[in-house]
Amino acid sequence: MDIRGRPIGVWLVFVALGQLSIRALLGGSALVLDPSGSMVGLSVGTLAGTPFGNFLVPGVVLVVIFGLLPAAVTYALYAGRRWGRPATVVVAVALIGWVLVEVVVGFDRPTVYLNLATAAALVVLSAHPEVRRESRG
Repeated sequence: MDIRGRPIGVWLVFVALGQLSIRALLGGSALVLDPSGSMVGLSVGTLAGTPFGNFLVPGVVLVVIFGLLPAAVTYALYAGRRWGRPATVVVAVALIGWVLVEVVVGFDRPTVYLNLATAAALVVLSAHPEVRRESRG
């Protein structure tokens, strides 16, 4: 099934990357603007045992790695760039790594499960023949 000339699987990748990008841009920007974390309901106490005294660096990582990168990957897929599909898997693997760090640090937020679901969806969808066919350039 096609929507506007693209298979539904490709649109699902766009949605998964897009929602990740928007969530990371919003959350990461909030952490950069207020490194104490209080704007998003976090406490710097959560960072005990990490090299960070506040949420500035995690906020920047969120903005760049999970905000801007998925947006660029979405564009690459949309434009039919060959690197779009492998980059989708890179985003998924990075997201799994981020979740593992969150769990080790002791984060217990619903976003952990949403991030795992997003990563799994990206891996599964990027392997789908429709998506593979679209990213051949």
